[in-house]
Amino acid sequence: MGILSKGDNMYYVNIFFIFSFLGFLFENFLNVFTNDNFNSGILYGPWTFIYGIGALLIVVWNKFLAQYQMKKWKEIILFYLGITIFMTLVEFAGGMLIENIFHRTYWDYTNMRFNYGKYICLEVSLSWGVLATLINYLVLPWINKLAKKIPKLVSLVFIVLFVVDIIFTLIN
Repeated sequence: MGILSKGDNMYYVNIFFIFSFLGFLFENFLNVFTNDNFNSGILYGPWTFIYGIGALLIVVWNKFLAQYQMKKWKEIILFYLGITIFMTLVEFAGGMLIENIFHRTYWDYTNMRFNYGKYICLEVSLSWGVLATLINYLVLPWINKLAKKIPKLVSLVFIVLFVVDIIFTLIN
């Protein structure tokens, strides 16, 4: 059995949507307290899909490492190092794609000391690694139970709504 088994398809869809919604809440919570505004992100719906992508990477990286049945401390260190790199790549690619497709900049780290252009910096990358590691070992076990209980029809409705949202966003 590989990292992505056939029966897990809706599980991954559900993880994507759960974390996209949690990312939407997280971003808007931060925006209210730091910018005094409410910003739903790129799409119209209540999802910030870069968090969904990040969550999928967390799940896949965790499953990959679990195959090797190593000591827990080694697994945690390797998880942190790998996920920090993956999250940095997602943040960089996401920033570039958003700018090139939507002509907007949602984050800019040029004022940070160890930045590499607008979209990534060491300080934030290390923080994403810590947050992703905490999510993997503390939050994901609870979310996994929820993701596995969501009916397939609900998942399919979210997929349709998400695709419609992307289409409307690209048209406008």
